[in-house]
Amino acid sequence: MRKSTPLLVLISLCLAAPGAARAEHEADHRYQVRGFVLDADRKALAGREVVISSGGAVLASARTDSSGYYSLHLHLHNEDRGRLLQLRTGPSRGEIRVTFDPQDRSTARNHDANFVGNELVEGSLGRWRTPPWLYALAAFVALGATLVFLEKRRRRRLRQQHPQHAAQRTPPARGRNKKRRKKR
Repeated sequence: MRKSTPLLVLISLCLAAPGAARAEHEADHRYQVRGFVLDADRKALAGREVVISSGGAVLASARTDSSGYYSLHLHLHNEDRGRLLQLRTGPSRGEIRVTFDPQDRSTARNHDANFVGNELVEGSLGRWRTPPWLYALAAFVALGATLVFLEKRRRRRLRQQHPQHAAQRTPPARGRNKKRRKKR
């Protein structure tokens, strides 16, 4: 009987712990500050420590990955809306204000804060955006395809309106006029 008691305690703790962890990490308690740390030429700075604090107390810290990306997970409540947070990495510093809709309890609460050079830039950087020249190429291809379509349609209509001219213009089928060689 004594050997099963620790096992029962362990099982009880495992079953009780997920409920407590889930309550602490629900969407309306999570606030994620994420972004990139880039140099002035917008090249990634890997391995940089990013620290977020409020009132002198460190709330979270993380290191950037090879693409310069970092993500800090905070536990905030509706009362923290409007709170000012300090963000720093190396010599770069900046402040962000906690923003979210307190009525929305299901949408993830994310804040994009990027360091470009020594400046804090809030919002998405669009690091994976489509290059501008690709839009011009796509427009050129679409214009060419449209012109080919319109020309084929014009020729089809001409053949339908004047079938006698279409019959005169069709080239002879290949292979009908070739002479066959006889084997000796």
